[in-house]
Amino acid sequence: MAHFYPLDREKTHNNEPVQIEGNDNITVEHIFPQTPDPKWKMELGEGQFNEISTKYLHTIANLTLSGNNGQLGNKMFKEKRDLPGKGYKDSRLFLNKYLSTIDKWSTEEIDQRFNLIAERFKQIWKYPNIKLELDRKEGELNIFDVDDPTRTVIDYIIFFDEKVEISSHRELYNKIVSFMFESQPDTFFNTDLTSKIKLTNDEDDLREPIKISDTYYIEGHLSAREIFKRIKYILETFRIYDDLYIKFKDFE
Repeated sequence: MAHFYPLDREKTHNNEPVQIEGNDNITVEHIFPQTPDPKWKMELGEGQFNEISTKYLHTIANLTLSGNNGQLGNKMFKEKRDLPGKGYKDSRLFLNKYLSTIDKWSTEEIDQRFNLIAERFKQIWKYPNIKLELDRKEGELNIFDVDDPTRTVIDYIIFFDEKVEISSHRELYNKIVSFMFESQPDTFFNTDLTSKIKLTNDEDDLREPIKISDTYYIEGHLSAREIFKRIKYILETFRIYDDLYIKFKDFE
């Protein structure tokens, strides 16, 4: 995922394209480093330092392309920006233009850069001008439209257009978390999901462990309301809002 955006962006609306594909000198660089110099914490403060380390480190807003990754390394932001002939200020890449104009690299600048990148996404990959007809059966509710699942019984779910028979709220929780963890495990460890859902590799830490992989478990001693709350939080973290529908059983 980290490669297709920078490659396409550097080739789009660019009268002076830089050779990126097949150029082994240009690699992905973490602006806030994976192994930051201790001076980063001194400059940012412990709160910002920890938040970037856990939440932003591997996100696209903290990634760029550079032909001088080895020289930039874990240097402070201004050093990376101003390194003669190799810093962001001297880069020909569009991805580094914003970096050349700012004086610090905190969550505020990271969020701003994400917004800039998101706008470029929408310009390069435009939504198709078509009307989608959603064939939803009566009673299939988007999980975000379910306020309180207490005393409900699930009939089935539609998850990424696949119909799955589900017998309990606990089974639903297991299904969703297992799928998302298998798809993108790094997101669980690079955000606060680990603490939110009590993700652990020691089942003895939990009252009712649910196994979601060969080595990891989550807490299963939860009410239906709490299960839905956690599923919604997971989907929001992954920015998935329209791919889980639930059909509850009707009782007279």
